[in-house]
Amino acid sequence: MPSDSEPPVSPHYPGCYRALAPGFIRVFELEAGHPTDPVRGRLVQQMIKGEPYEAVSYVWGNPRSRHDLTVDGNVLSVTENLHGALMAFRRHPISGSSDGLVQGRVRRLWADALCINQENVPERTAQLELMGPIFAGARRVLAWIGWEEGEEGRRHTQDAIRFIHSFMEDPERGLRDARILLLHHDVSVTGPPSRLALLSENDQRLFEDQATKWEAVKLFFNIEYFHRAWIVQELGLAQDAILYTALKPPDDDGCGNPAEDHSLELDFVDWPLVGRFTQFLDYRAASLVTHLDLKSWVAHHILMVWEKKADGTARCGFLTAMHWVRILGVTDARDRVYSLLGHPHAVMDGHLVIKPDYTVTRGVVYTQLAANFIRKTQNLQAVNLVDHEEDPCEEARTWDPKDEGRMPSWVPDWHSINRTTPMDWPEDSSDMEGSDIEVGDGTEGINGTPLPCLLVGGWVVDEVSAVSARMETTDFPVTNLTRERVKVNPFWLDRIWEMVSPDDASQQGSALQLLESLSLALPLGTRERDQQVSTVGPQQTRSEHHRSFAAYVLQYHELRKSVSDAYADSYLPARSLFDSLPADAQAELRCRAEKATSGGFLECMTWPSMCRVVYRTRLGLVGMGSRITRVGDLVCRIRGSNVLATLRRVGQTDAEPSTIPCVFVAPTVVPALMKRRESHEAAVRFRLC
Repeated sequence: MPSDSEPPVSPHYPGCYRALAPGFIRVFELEAGHPTDPVRGRLVQQMIKGEPYEAVSYVWGNPRSRHDLTVDGNVLSVTENLHGALMAFRRHPISGSSDGLVQGRVRRLWADALCINQENVPERTAQLELMGPIFAGARRVLAWIGWEEGEEGRRHTQDAIRFIHSFMEDPERGLRDARILLLHHDVSVTGPPSRLALLSENDQRLFEDQATKWEAVKLFFNIEYFHRAWIVQELGLAQDAILYTALKPPDDDGCGNPAEDHSLELDFVDWPLVGRFTQFLDYRAASLVTHLDLKSWVAHHILMVWEKKADGTARCGFLTAMHWVRILGVTDARDRVYSLLGHPHAVMDGHLVIKPDYTVTRGVVYTQLAANFIRKTQNLQAVNLVDHEEDPCEEARTWDPKDEGRMPSWVPDWHSINRTTPMDWPEDSSDMEGSDIEVGDGTEGINGTPLPCLLVGGWVVDEVSAVSARMETTDFPVTNLTRERVKVNPFWLDRIWEMVSPDDASQQGSALQLLESLSLALPLGTRERDQQVSTVGPQQTRSEHHRSFAAYVLQYHELRKSVSDAYADSYLPARSLFDSLPADAQAELRCRAEKATSGGFLECMTWPSMCRVVYRTRLGLVGMGSRITRVGDLVCRIRGSNVLATLRRVGQTDAEPSTIPCVFVAPTVVPALMKRRESHEAAVRFRLC
């Protein structure tokens, strides 16, 4: 039986790998060749800071779609995506031999499936810890985004690349031109010609031109490469990164070998340019991104993970980085953690925040990660990134190695579908450190032992009494009645106001104050010019916010007024939010909205509000929280958390009466309660299961 350092021979990984010394890597010296030549080369060992090399970033793709290449005389089987990248890069060196990357007819590349013995688990684990230094140490990262499928696929890619270049020459003008797609929601290039004909001749040309270009951009960001978690580290650490693709060669013999006369020409675009493009869209055109259903924000998330402060240190913490990339795909759920171990904040007290271990479930990995951060920082940032896809289990449970997703309610499940931004509020609602935070035993994940509880101190401040429908980004833009009718939540703001506004007419005098609280909850507050800008999205000053929100309320009011009561339908509210306000509040809103537009408010609240709900409390206050919030949930202030939390009681406790057993629902904001008021609230102890 072979030892761990001598992997068994397999059809994919022959016995051509010599054992690696600690800190060493293998580099593949790829021989030059034409499209019809077999791919061949040799593996050499070196230190990361040894001879220069380029690193290949790619998606493994279908594991059953494989091609052979020759390594040191041995036949090795790799996935089609890697084989395509090697075919492309062996004919297209970026520079000459002066930088050491191209030596004669050999190109020096690092690619994981080739340079790591995938059959040797100890080696894979050791090399995984070096992934960050490997990509950071490469002279260049060659990002292979996959083959273009046919001439139409190539045309779309080329159109997208050209458009990104031209757009970034004058992004403000590009955004103005794109606004026509928002103004005419009900027009489609492929729809009835009569609708397009209603536009002026100039608008028709502009609409068709913009629709075609943005469709190409949409297809570009739908490419699988942008939706895999490992690329976050690979692009983020790159000294220089370029995205490549090429027209897939025609298959001459049915075995993946290209036709004799195929000329392999690459299309490419610099990664930093793509990053600036997506960053601009997220901060200046969130409504356009959501309207066109662009996936460009996944590329922007990569930039956010690696953003630096003025002093050169990483701005984004490790857990926040985990949050930004949790929407991306992985083959192994544990790699959501391991794929980011090259991040600067993946090291605490000189050690990795967690050591790679593929022998335990993802639930154990995620629990250990959260517990490590809580114990070392004595704050609940980890807990505040919880975003349950479904209601957490309220029954006591034990570890089960057959249940990959089993973990306590206070642990973020990084593998669940998530589309929300972190709860980011301008000021902390409680002390950010809690000496009384305790993580219970059981993080080892031993089969049959109880899941660990989290003991924290805090205060119950209110209870949820009504909850809205989940908000969708497509609900937010105010356009026309045709578009409003097909929204998930037509006239969503009016509907929310019906739920949160006072039922008692005697309380209408506080309507404007409640409305302002709602307007602050939706974008997670505002920051003045001298305050740190949130990475969640754009921000406005308080006065700008009041004006743009007033304009937004009046815009919805005018749309509702355009419908005659004779044609009332179930999708229409009985009356607009504005009509429900007292006369003095209406006058104040009109004054604020004068010469203002709704765009600022819309751009600020789109990302924070998506996939969340608004709720009313028993005290009549308004808050925004998780989509699984329900009536009866407790609104609590917890020591060690910068925002409030919603908790759900579970069972009864035989312990001291001041301890409340709960499951953790989510972080939340209630603007009227966000200032610290511990001295006026009854202190309790929460046991989070």
